[in-house]
Amino acid sequence: MPENLNRYSFENEFIIKNKNVIIYLLGVITFIVLITFADYYILPFSKTNDIITHYGVRTSGKSRQKVSYHYFTQKGHTFSTAKEFIEENNILVETSLVFKFVTTVKSEKKNYTNILSSGLSINGIQFYTCLILLFSLGISIKIMLSKKGFSENTFYNIVCFNSFMIFICIYMGGYLF
Repeated sequence: MPENLNRYSFENEFIIKNKNVIIYLLGVITFIVLITFADYYILPFSKTNDIITHYGVRTSGKSRQKVSYHYFTQKGHTFSTAKEFIEENNILVETSLVFKFVTTVKSEKKNYTNILSSGLSINGIQFYTCLILLFSLGISIKIMLSKKGFSENTFYNIVCFNSFMIFICIYMGGYLF
């Protein structure tokens, strides 16, 4: 029996040659996603008074049921609310420090923070896709760093699934990375 099979289990030379590069790339992507979550939820915010200049209505399917409202402000901020319209034009906007995500929207009469569905808000789809990506990256790094070998198919699955999730995160947010 060849020595290579005993030493690395199922891993072939291609995996051995590219494993460190993929682990490094997965680590960098994990760091970027963690920085993004920290920026949205932990780091301080900057507050500014702003004016809503225009908005768009997002509908679903043939029923044309209103799903969300997408707002644009005078100072260049964009955000969405789930199914609730903001009637006042003068608002207070809090944005994250690094990536300038809109984290809080308040008017004189009401706080709209709980219905935000853009950025990494818990009501938005981007929060969940980034969370899935983060868990996938963690599991992938654990598998690749384990002492047990893994097959070439496992290696390709790790690379392809994480690449697909990165594509989805970029497509959904457009400004995450």
